[in-house]
Amino acid sequence: MCYYFICKEVFSLKIIKYQKIKKNIYLVNIDQEQYSLYDDVIVKYNLLLKKEITKKELDEIIKYNKELECYYDALKYLNYKMRTKNEVIKYLSKNFSNEEIKQTIKKLIKENYLNDELYINSYLNDSLKFSSFGKLKIKQKLLNLGLDENLVLNHLNEVDDKIWQEKCDKLALKKVKSYKDSSQLVKKKVKNYLLNNGYDLVFVMNSLKNIKIESNLDNLVKEYNKIKTKLSKKYDGENLEFQVKMKLLSKGYTMEEINICYQ
Repeated sequence: MCYYFICKEVFSLKIIKYQKIKKNIYLVNIDQEQYSLYDDVIVKYNLLLKKEITKKELDEIIKYNKELECYYDALKYLNYKMRTKNEVIKYLSKNFSNEEIKQTIKKLIKENYLNDELYINSYLNDSLKFSSFGKLKIKQKLLNLGLDENLVLNHLNEVDDKIWQEKCDKLALKKVKSYKDSSQLVKKKVKNYLLNNGYDLVFVMNSLKNIKIESNLDNLVKEYNKIKTKLSKKYDGENLEFQVKMKLLSKGYTMEEINICYQ
């Protein structure tokens, strides 16, 4: 075994056969081994014109071929949609070394396949058009992708406050219609929803101030009957009515709304 290894180092290795197996990949028989090599590798090392190579050349070929594999895998990954540098690194780390990934990232940035400015701009435009997220939520999602905070803030701050307010207003109006509680409870739920979606408190309060929120009367009557039935087991007369009103007030109904139940 040792003698064979020394011979492989000293003497040339014979290139026996080429076989195309994919669009840009060849199966190459070198001595007793087979190697799947990209056509770029074959061209770079002039393998079609050679009948023999050294062990050192073979090692270089294998190394370069692995770097190309890493690069082409990254391109395939980027073909589906734009990605951040961190996303590509995480994806490649399953199958490639740090050095191979480093060379690939460097090449992708140089060729503009990876561009944080373009990524943030694209993500922001899509979020403004198609998501319910506010400024703070979008910022956090971009930071979670490993993007530079100053770069993210620069793009977010370019968006006029009027756009954020209009987006908040539209979402607030939509959510108000989805709740059937007391006006105060609806307002509380909408406020929490908007804040959780990343809208600034100023925008949220402006939205709630401009929207008229009314309690659902049918739901109020049902709530009144439900509470009265339950409390009638403990109270009666004026005390019962007092306890029912207190319970409805605690649920966010106003006295004006509650009095409707007595008309």
